[in-house]
Amino acid sequence: MRLISHKPASSIAAICVALFAVIITNFAAADTSSYCPNTTPDITVRADVLRLLTLNASHGRKTAWNQMLVSRKRTYENLDLIASLLTELNADIVALQEVDAPSRWSGKFDHVDYLRDQTEYRCSLMGGHADTWLYTFGTALLSKSRMSEVESVSFPASPPTTTKGFVKTSIAWDVQGKIVLVTIVSVHLDFSRKSVRDKQAGILVEELKNIESPLILMGDFNSRWDQKRSHVQQLAEMLDLAAYEPQNDLLGTYKKTDGKRLDWILVSHDLTFSRYEVLPDIVSDHLAVYAELSLTL
Repeated sequence: MRLISHKPASSIAAICVALFAVIITNFAAADTSSYCPNTTPDITVRADVLRLLTLNASHGRKTAWNQMLVSRKRTYENLDLIASLLTELNADIVALQEVDAPSRWSGKFDHVDYLRDQTEYRCSLMGGHADTWLYTFGTALLSKSRMSEVESVSFPASPPTTTKGFVKTSIAWDVQGKIVLVTIVSVHLDFSRKSVRDKQAGILVEELKNIESPLILMGDFNSRWDQKRSHVQQLAEMLDLAAYEPQNDLLGTYKKTDGKRLDWILVSHDLTFSRYEVLPDIVSDHLAVYAELSLTL
């Protein structure tokens, strides 16, 4: 397992800002957790299509204003709604963002473990990019098959907003007897400042640009395709990835389908979208994105 935490250059001004923001931000990544039972019998996805889902889980608060205002019981109920959605869609790989390890502000239990236990996903990878006395949260991947080459990368701290990052893994996909290693990434970019997303996108490109296998990059990019200095468009261009109908105004993911399209699935050109859908189910303040991919043989 590879764990990377990028740290910015120090300065008096940066230290003062960081101290001021200490209760809501972090300076080092928490431990990365990877789980897959030894009894997992199959290390390969065997199917003609690879099924994917990405969701910003919003700390289990559903659409509440803040997770600190949500009871532990209600947090469990909200995660049950997510688990039901995952079971219904039956994706091979699920990418999650804003998903919590045991945290004071969201019930003091591990949300990734709970979702895994309530579904048929055997294996999980979670990167705790933001870590303070109040919370530990980040990005995650759930898989029905064994994951290899797991890695977590935390972006530089960006006070006053919380630190973001991504997790990366590989799975073996058996397509009509051909075994293909596919790299899959769950990412979350900063919501408040383009300058921060500029740096985060640059780190993503450096980490992923030399990957020769099929690549899937999905998550909450906090970026629209049509906005000025679009980071999702920039990443697609620099990593030679494709988006599904990037100009479609009815694929919004933030609160409603005609709202902002912030959550994306980008794929390398050896993969083709055979299905792409923004799901109407309200399980978070973001809508889940489901896709099925075919391999260009």
